[in-house]
Amino acid sequence: MPNETALAQQEPLQPAVRRYALKTSAPPRKGLVDYDRDLSEEQRAVALCDPRPTLVIAGAGSGKTRALTFRVAHLLETGTAPEKILLLTFTNKAAREMMARVGQLCRVETRRMWGGTFHHVAHGLLREHASRLGYADRFGLLDREDAKEVMASATADLGYGVGQRRFPRPDAMIDLYSTAVNTQRPLAEVIAVEAPQFVALEEEILRVARRFAERKAQMNAMDFDDLLLNWKRLLIEVPGARESICRRFSAVLVDEYQDTNRLQGEIVDAVAAPHGNLLVVGDDAQSIYAFRGAHFENILKFPERYPQCQHLRLITNYRSTPPILALANASIRCNRKQFEKELRAHREGGVLPALVPLRDVHQQAEFVAQRILELREEGIPLREMSVLYRAHTHSMELQMELAR
Repeated sequence: MPNETALAQQEPLQPAVRRYALKTSAPPRKGLVDYDRDLSEEQRAVALCDPRPTLVIAGAGSGKTRALTFRVAHLLETGTAPEKILLLTFTNKAAREMMARVGQLCRVETRRMWGGTFHHVAHGLLREHASRLGYADRFGLLDREDAKEVMASATADLGYGVGQRRFPRPDAMIDLYSTAVNTQRPLAEVIAVEAPQFVALEEEILRVARRFAERKAQMNAMDFDDLLLNWKRLLIEVPGARESICRRFSAVLVDEYQDTNRLQGEIVDAVAAPHGNLLVVGDDAQSIYAFRGAHFENILKFPERYPQCQHLRLITNYRSTPPILALANASIRCNRKQFEKELRAHREGGVLPALVPLRDVHQQAEFVAQRILELREEGIPLREMSVLYRAHTHSMELQMELAR
């Protein structure tokens, strides 16, 4: 038998390993997204821009959604984790569609991304942090009808409205309260400017508003305005929550920025403050939601708030023809406050649009009905005609004219 010294001098036994070598080896995989092939030069500049404050002025039909989608893809390809990206959109559907497209482009799971409307994202964050604002776990969420009922109860609690024919109804009270929250103006100022007929009832309205807030707190509930207001409170009033929320995101992207209100603009600035990786996309010429509290100054004064920002433009229109864009450009030039732009058409040809000045809505309806009859006489079937209008209320006169 070998002695212990001989055993100690032997080499330790190595495990048997089977080794293979590939005869051909593909080069390391490059990025899955082909930005040169899939994007125009303008869109590519947006997708690949530096990670710093960036304002993208995107004209109608210029492919802003495509550019924004590829921007998110680029963030992922360059190492940003999905859960570190915040994508704020005008509708939740838009966010879902963009994230689905990003997943297809990059072949990554995008469910961990934070994407949706301001209210949707606020709701998710408040589920984690509402206790820091005094709410119990699992707070309730009031829709508009729920909020109207609470407002009616608050009014009744104080004995207002009964026998006062001019006291604002619950839906009008909700509108005043909501405007004050979203524009970040005192309720008294909103009453004076937006509803001067109620100035004499200012004190009563202010008391009802306070009672409305008390009732919601007693119910452990928030309405949709509270979602945004409390998100801002977390960022401003609660240091621990502010650090947690701001640390969560390293890239913030905002779609339809021209339609954000003052409160939403302040939230965006606060969330992006620690890193400055903020990209906002919008068109000052398409701001139409002032009646909902949209704050036009958010987009106009972005370069003032971020003096070192990048300023990019998407001005090639892929949807309309040159004659239509010529008319649009002529109209846009009349805007007193704007980022100057000249939309150019990718398509060719097209029919000259007719701009017809008319006296009033009744003459307008008469003219449209006349043109419908003329086109029918020219052989165009009615089913191939369409009439576009901005709101359903604008169609009433036309419906009456067509019914004659």
